[in-house]
Amino acid sequence: MSTYKIFMPAGPIWDNEDAKVKAPKVAAAHQGKWTGEWKTVVPSEMSLVEVELHVNREGKNEYKTMVLAGPLWSNDEAQKVGSAIAASYGAEFTGEWKTIVQGEMSVIEVLFKF
Repeated sequence: MSTYKIFMPAGPIWDNEDAKVKAPKVAAAHQGKWTGEWKTVVPSEMSLVEVELHVNREGKNEYKTMVLAGPLWSNDEAQKVGSAIAASYGAEFTGEWKTIVQGEMSVIEVLFKF
């Protein structure tokens, strides 16, 4: 199974001991594994943790939810970009979407497998 690594935001991390507590949980929330790497990008505000993820996430469990997608102007647009947006969350686009703030924000339904 193919994997890739990405740095993810994790809020402030103060030192290596703090990273050992927080980073594995951030990775697990995204169905990944912490690589042991982390860095602070905004002192006292934001650190990033490196997470290794599988390209194809699968499992016997499934969970559907709505996620933020930015403004979507039509069903045609949602169907064209929904898969890419869902992939950014590590999920699959179900085809369902709706606008929650006209001209500002839409949500799409995604399916997580784990």
